[in-house]
Amino acid sequence: MIWTNIGNHGGGGNSGSGNGVGESPFDKYAEKKSVILYLEPVLNTYYQQYMNILTLSGIPHGPLRELIYAIQTPKLSPFQQQGWMSCSDTCIFVLGRYPGVKPSMYHMNTFMMAEDIPSVISYLREHGYDVDTNITEMLQNSGVIGGSSPCRGNRKMICMFS
Repeated sequence: MIWTNIGNHGGGGNSGSGNGVGESPFDKYAEKKSVILYLEPVLNTYYQQYMNILTLSGIPHGPLRELIYAIQTPKLSPFQQQGWMSCSDTCIFVLGRYPGVKPSMYHMNTFMMAEDIPSVISYLREHGYDVDTNITEMLQNSGVIGGSSPCRGNRKMICMFS
């Protein structure tokens, strides 16, 4: 396969992240970080049952970040495989119910779950987040984001917001 550089890419410097290729044109969008909210099955190792909790693709800016916690989860199935990149660890970002209280498998009410989705959407809007229904619909219809994954099980995309 032969790769041809189509754009006009003059002598761009080496000022990027130390990778020797310069800055990415996408770096400037990191300020307005878009995050995806999912409903995701997680094995509760204490109660030995599955629970569907709200997870996020990353940590958003703003007040919601005070409710985001990283937790380590076991694989849902022995058939889930460790990938070469995105599945290398089992840490996920979860939405907690209480500020300063890390969700715990011993206390399931510390996680936000499916029945909390309307409250979460209201919280996002009230705190100035933009819930992008057009992009959410496009991504859901495409089947690219969410759905079944060998790494993360059968998570469902709820919305994209920034």
